[in-house]
Amino acid sequence: MSKLDNNVLNNLKMLSLDMLKEAGCLNGETILKAAPLFYTLFMDGIELDINNSNYINRDRVIVSNEYLPLLYSMLHLFYQDITLDNLKEYQKFASLTSKEASLKTPGIEMGSMIDGDVIMTSTGIAIGERYLENLIKIENPKNNLINFKTICICNEDEFLRGMASEALTYAGMENLNNLIFIVFKKSNKKDNLFDLYTAMNFQVDEVKENNIGSIKDAFLDAYEAKKPCIIFLKPSSNKEIAQEQLLSDSYLQSLKEAYNIDGPFTVKREIYEEIQKHVHKRLDKKLAKWQSLYNESMQDLKIKEIISFLEKRSVTCHFNADNIKINDNYEDNLIISNNKILNVLANKNPFIICGSSDAFVYSKGNILKSSLLNKENPTGRNLVIYHRPTLLVGVSLGLASLGFKVILSYLLTDENLISPFIKLSVKNELDIHFIFTHDTFLNLPKDVSSMPLEEINHLRSIPSLITLRPADVNEIIGVYDILSRYHKPSAIIIGNKEVKKLEGTNYKYVVAGAYRVQREKQELNAIIISSGSEVEIACKLANELANYGFDIRVVSMPSKELYAIQNDKYQEMLLPKTIRTFTLEFSSKNGWYDLATSKDYIFGIDKYVDGGLKEELLNYYDLNMDSLKAKIIDILKNS
Repeated sequence: MSKLDNNVLNNLKMLSLDMLKEAGCLNGETILKAAPLFYTLFMDGIELDINNSNYINRDRVIVSNEYLPLLYSMLHLFYQDITLDNLKEYQKFASLTSKEASLKTPGIEMGSMIDGDVIMTSTGIAIGERYLENLIKIENPKNNLINFKTICICNEDEFLRGMASEALTYAGMENLNNLIFIVFKKSNKKDNLFDLYTAMNFQVDEVKENNIGSIKDAFLDAYEAKKPCIIFLKPSSNKEIAQEQLLSDSYLQSLKEAYNIDGPFTVKREIYEEIQKHVHKRLDKKLAKWQSLYNESMQDLKIKEIISFLEKRSVTCHFNADNIKINDNYEDNLIISNNKILNVLANKNPFIICGSSDAFVYSKGNILKSSLLNKENPTGRNLVIYHRPTLLVGVSLGLASLGFKVILSYLLTDENLISPFIKLSVKNELDIHFIFTHDTFLNLPKDVSSMPLEEINHLRSIPSLITLRPADVNEIIGVYDILSRYHKPSAIIIGNKEVKKLEGTNYKYVVAGAYRVQREKQELNAIIISSGSEVEIACKLANELANYGFDIRVVSMPSKELYAIQNDKYQEMLLPKTIRTFTLEFSSKNGWYDLATSKDYIFGIDKYVDGGLKEELLNYYDLNMDSLKAKIIDILKNS
């Protein structure tokens, strides 16, 4: 190794070990084993612009959380968007160098929360690169402005998890030749992984984890491959060093003396200068050629739009709800209504992708004027990953990390399967939106055995997630009016019931979270709050109660989260505390105790049952019209 090699590698090790020491962590051996890889990738492997960490054609490096200290340190040595002070704050509250990767940190391409998610999200980023590359080639087949690689670094345990295996199978089938996995093996024991992944259409290589020359050669071979690649890094030694020894003051001091480093979190100025010199020499000609192509590409309006999207990492939607005219006699299944308005939004922008794990059979959440997104149609905008709900959302998170607005559709009963990924999307503030259909026990598909119950409340309980449950086509328009401007995660809950355009609903008020859809005539006796398909039932109920002399206000509450941020004056005007207030929603009662006058005023579901027809279930839960009417009359007469 050259003097430069040693200096950079040694500084990388020490910065990372200092971070672990400062945070009181115990994985120093991981750092020492993985440091040669990170050094090799950044110095002699990946394509980047050392003067611009947001260079749009940079290779994307995604790592599992245990390797973050090395990535943070390398990002500091190369770009210095992360400072030495940031490195000192590793794992501290609100730090840029958090324990879990976050897109809020400069240079981080995707966050991670659970073992194996990086394999799925990296696959999604590779799908996004292929989409953008081919979108440009539609305009100019010879234009190679976008052709970056996605490099995922993880350990063997993560790589062998079930969710990772799903992603690898998918990546192999899709022949994602812009995707490279680098995996640290636990031992040198012979196994069948080489043959297994070769059979799955991967180019597979295996080298020693400390052999910089072999790592470089394997990576460059993978870079030129015409298929997805896996590089396994074998342990250089089976000898383990005690973690306490690795991070002891005496051991760290001995390393600093051996590496000629003055103290904790210190880097000599000449190290930065040598890195700059080396990388400029390696990449300046390529970057100059790319910059020339960039300038030329900016003359093409459609390619310019793609460039702008990558630079902003965000989708601009031109959605004018005022231009959507709905006939007063309109009536349709809410799922179909949702599809119509979704397509009004999606047709405005090529960077909106829709996805489903059931070919949109139930959800109808597809873009009608586009094809499936796959290797045969790399610019299709309908992503279907059959019967793999977690893989679908994992891949979609990767797409959203590039800036795509992703709209996924699921049965509501699948919510519990993808909940960790919803949290990951919220944590990283991704522009991803979850449509959940078939939201009650009414009209469930015959092959769906479990009824939704707690899922709506669970979604509402996720911090910073906006949940929207529209009542009719007007409120669906309001939902997409919000989504056109909102670039953080949301959940949209859609019933599968035939619903008329309701008198009193208005798309403009959805953003307030709650509003009056049916006013009292004279003296206000009570309020019924409802959401979704049950708003129509609440209005009918209020009309029948009027025959008994009760003047009822009906409030549609499509979003409890949006209502909660309204000012006190609006909340008191809409829901006066002195007025008896009922709630009606065919889901768990737990989410309504804060708004109903008492627990007896909450009409919902409090237990599971097996099977049953619609009428049987309404009778069992006392949610048919006669039962609801009788309960409210009894309460209003006797209280």
